[in-house]
Amino acid sequence: MPICTNINHNVIWIAILIGCLSGCFFGLTWLSLILTLVWFIRICCLKQRRLMAWAAVSIIFFGVWFWHTQQAAISNTMPDQTGKTLILKVQPDELRIEAGRLQLSGKTADGQTIQGQYFADDQAELDRYRLTKTAIVQVHGDISQPPPATNANEFDFRQYQIHQGIYNTIKIDRLTPLTISNASGPVSWWVNSCHALRAELIRRTFQLPKTLQLYVQGLFLGWRATDFYESLNAVTDLGLIHLFSISGFHIVWIVSLVEFFLKRFGVSRLPIAVCLLILLPTYYILAGSQMGLFRAVIVVALGLLAEIFNWRLTGLTLWGLSLLFGLFVQPALLMHLGGQLSYGLALGLLFTHQMGPLKTTIMLNLVSLPLILYHIYQWHVLTMFVNLLILPVFSVCIFPLVLVAGVFGHLMPWLVNFTEWLLLSFTAGLNWVDGLPGMIVFGKPAVLVVASMMIFTLVILSRHYVRRASALLAILYLGSFLWIHFPRTGEVTFFDIGQGDSFLVRAPFNRQVTMIDTGGRVNFGGQKISGRSRAQRISLNYLKSRGISRIDNLCLSHQDADHVGDVGDVLQGVNVKRLYVPIGMTNNQQFMKRVRPYLVQTMILPVQAGQTISGTTLRVVHPFKPGMGTNEDSMVLAGDMGGLRWLFTGDLDRAGEKEILAHYPELRTDVLKLGHHGSKTSSDPEVVKMLQPKIGVISAGRNNRYGHPNQETLATLAADHIPVFNTQHDGMIRYQFVNQIGSGRWQTFLKEDQT
Repeated sequence: MPICTNINHNVIWIAILIGCLSGCFFGLTWLSLILTLVWFIRICCLKQRRLMAWAAVSIIFFGVWFWHTQQAAISNTMPDQTGKTLILKVQPDELRIEAGRLQLSGKTADGQTIQGQYFADDQAELDRYRLTKTAIVQVHGDISQPPPATNANEFDFRQYQIHQGIYNTIKIDRLTPLTISNASGPVSWWVNSCHALRAELIRRTFQLPKTLQLYVQGLFLGWRATDFYESLNAVTDLGLIHLFSISGFHIVWIVSLVEFFLKRFGVSRLPIAVCLLILLPTYYILAGSQMGLFRAVIVVALGLLAEIFNWRLTGLTLWGLSLLFGLFVQPALLMHLGGQLSYGLALGLLFTHQMGPLKTTIMLNLVSLPLILYHIYQWHVLTMFVNLLILPVFSVCIFPLVLVAGVFGHLMPWLVNFTEWLLLSFTAGLNWVDGLPGMIVFGKPAVLVVASMMIFTLVILSRHYVRRASALLAILYLGSFLWIHFPRTGEVTFFDIGQGDSFLVRAPFNRQVTMIDTGGRVNFGGQKISGRSRAQRISLNYLKSRGISRIDNLCLSHQDADHVGDVGDVLQGVNVKRLYVPIGMTNNQQFMKRVRPYLVQTMILPVQAGQTISGTTLRVVHPFKPGMGTNEDSMVLAGDMGGLRWLFTGDLDRAGEKEILAHYPELRTDVLKLGHHGSKTSSDPEVVKMLQPKIGVISAGRNNRYGHPNQETLATLAADHIPVFNTQHDGMIRYQFVNQIGSGRWQTFLKEDQT
């Protein structure tokens, strides 16, 4: 009993301390260091030697463990290699086959996890690689690190993968299944069996109707189809995604169900607890081994052990122990939204369990709101009301019905059809609510502001200084909103979207927002393009992080997919007032078919040389005659921003460049966006010399098949001593300025250069 009493007294203090310490190694280093020192000083102020000793020992132990994890990430990262052969152990549920693509995750002999992709036009060939048991597979291809974030506020996939223990990926060109992997012991046999069962259950779900399939996979198996977020978009917008994040809600429901049936068969409490302790790790693997689920499993398992051994563990103690276990298994779990929400909401529930449903919902939304704004940048005002109404319906009706239909549906087709109809109606209702006004694009608050919001929210939860904390919290939200939405600086930003163009021109205080081209992907080799577009992941994401929900002017240079391929996502994602295209392009039926469904509140305006872009300094200097939107018809824009003269040339060829100078012989520029991604078909040496640019900007994809930028173009710039920014090497390129006549500063995202 003294040991348990000691744990109850110390663990919550130590858990928060170690949570802060993890940030020193894996995230916001300086802020985390300050929080760690402040919290350690707070522990010392309690003047309890045993607690201080435990805190010191914990800092040393976890500090060494976090450092070891960092060093392992460095030592296990392979250099980029071509033509590398690897032998991987692959679990059947970690191999995903889709249209034209195979994805797998496997372990090398030394335990390192490698993710790979293999493309093939023959779907039957891909289906032959489907696994039913743990297998040894030989893969051959090019080794690289996961792609990093190359734009401001873009999701850092490389950092996320490293935190998951994945340091390399392989682009597979040859895949050979070798043999079935035999278990080396009972634990290995149990793990392999769980993975094989999960793969079989996932396979069977594909026999269900589409919506029921998504719900069964997401709710019980931790499997997300590629089109999950597209099919259930309202679930994300309305903040209901936590219902599909397998965690405490699912564990409590399943534990209660098992206890109910075992008690009906006369099983006593102790055997039930032992049975659940065996069942919980099994379900953890079956549900995809998610960290939110890990927290819930640890909490329930500790509760069962406390019951067996007659320990006295409070809710805060269980929360603290689950956090310490989680940080040991995955040291960077608090660096991502999933881990933050899982532990943050679990802590909030401990403070709100005596409140009514309405007050509990409001307080939990207050806990999650700063985190959501920091990672997602927007919030729907109906979120808390939808959660209040939907959660009882979901827990009492949807959840059990989906479980029964998923398990016994093959015996009762009528139940499957009824459940599918109900889910379609439920989803349609959510989509209707999602379409109502109320989505607030807040923007990304500063990390210190987010930390302050969380602190004041916790003060309110503790029911101390509620009025003062509420007032300060309201001031923080309002002040942060105004600071984000009315910035004193403007910018010209060149997004790194791969092979394509997409630029942002924004005036100070967001008086005018103009986007030039949207980027887009070209489908090569029959490979199906799936997932979110680059506009959604990069440019629209950046706009939302800056609190921008409208574009005054969207200017499309011409019809090529790498310039306008994502125009539908942009028109659908934000409110666009005016869409400018080169004159004649509205006669291009293929282009109009692409944009017509989204022109409900958007005016489309064909322009030619001599016209201007409304509300900006940008003027059109090409084309001079109507065309169909080819490279030769590119809209070319010239303007003055931040004390510099700019020229955006689209994919205009050399003949078009000379035509511009023939009509505008006095045209000069300080910043030249080189035409056609630096191709030798543009940037005529004589034209460049006459324009007299001080800086060149190239937007091109890494290792693109066209060889952009061409060496001839680079030689032209070098001959005139023109420095060049290139998205291939610099990532996102941004010029920030305070007013139209003063000078600004350049920033590149990858090199962090500032001039």
